[in-house]
Amino acid sequence: MQEAKQGAIEDMIEESSPPNLLVVGGDAKRMQWLSHHVTSHWPQARVTLVPAGDTRAIADLIDSEEPDALVMQIDFASEGSAVHGLRSMREWLRIREGLHCIVLAENGDEVAAVRAMKSGARDYLPIGQLTREVLLAAVAEAQAHHGEAAAEAELLATAGGDAHAVDVPGYGIIKQLSTSNFSSVYLARAERLRRNVVLKVMQRGSSARELEDAERFQREYEIISSIAHRAIAEIYDFGSMPQHLYLAMEYFPCGDLRARLRNPLSIAESLYYLRSIAEALRVIHVFGILHRDLKPANVMLREDNAPVLIDFGLARRSMDEVSMTGVGQVLGSPYYMSPEQAQGQRVDARTDLYSLGVMFFEMLTGRKPYVGRSAMAIMTQHANAPVPELPPAAAAQQAVLNRLMAKRPDDRYASADELLADVDPVVSAVA
Repeated sequence: MQEAKQGAIEDMIEESSPPNLLVVGGDAKRMQWLSHHVTSHWPQARVTLVPAGDTRAIADLIDSEEPDALVMQIDFASEGSAVHGLRSMREWLRIREGLHCIVLAENGDEVAAVRAMKSGARDYLPIGQLTREVLLAAVAEAQAHHGEAAAEAELLATAGGDAHAVDVPGYGIIKQLSTSNFSSVYLARAERLRRNVVLKVMQRGSSARELEDAERFQREYEIISSIAHRAIAEIYDFGSMPQHLYLAMEYFPCGDLRARLRNPLSIAESLYYLRSIAEALRVIHVFGILHRDLKPANVMLREDNAPVLIDFGLARRSMDEVSMTGVGQVLGSPYYMSPEQAQGQRVDARTDLYSLGVMFFEMLTGRKPYVGRSAMAIMTQHANAPVPELPPAAAAQQAVLNRLMAKRPDDRYASADELLADVDPVVSAVA
């Protein structure tokens, strides 16, 4: 497995084109080391080294050169230096939206990683663990991200439209965040509220599939707006227009748990997220609501690191489950799907707890418990493969994981309350 992963990384590095990097830092020797390895692998690479204090020059270069990535050295041993560095990075992100920022962390830890990611960093590399291979992989990933953004812009231009083509009165579109067959999601400015919001827009249609999507879209509004709790995203507006439906909800600039998982979590952090998400599940389950699509991308983070559940497009009220979910219907992400959900069977609150167990394993290990060449292969493992073993450092959490990811619902925690009763003492012990 490790050899396959290493091979994939090497392929990504080899296939990438010469990068354009802007490197900011005070350690000239370290910056020269970085430049040497990048240019030795990509002889035509452009690496611009700028002292950290020359903020005007850095801003001008970001605006004029459009680098693939900004690589920034930050020493977290000095609080003043860390605050200044992260503040500067946020300012530079305002100059060029979507800039791929890589933090080279000196004297950093898990808390430093969280601070960097919250400030907009796409990658966090501890200098003490930095190798040539890790550096080149991070640069190649930055190039891929930059290339995807450019390709999307070119596609929009070719199609004769842009990300701002949608028109919803009272909202000024800032940028498109994501799109799918179901809906498009935008960052927008709400004129009435005078704040940024997430605007989710679904095109209307008359086919059976489109009518079903519209029903799901309206159900998401009804479910979220029925709950007023800090662990659930706040809904500001819902509307229907001739061409589309739209939903305006709370915006979370700190990003989601999926981005946070790009860097290792400590056991204490993993337990914190486990407990906090379980508390959020307890809230929706009390209201008789099943999420059914719990995964890191659907857990946003507030500025105080508190998780918030979003995307209730697949959610159901549990009392409607028998009448509203057809036998054999499979919805959700295969990586986080319970065995009964994968088999199209009736589900209850224990399905959400199973998905939380999958996330807990990923938080503790940095990888998903089951992978495969197809969604069916992954779902088959959820149904038949044994619960994976945690590494020795996290072995104390195996009992909790076993109950969360038990194949039979009857062998799992019966409720979020029961899980919390087990987890709370453990969290207090490691805090």
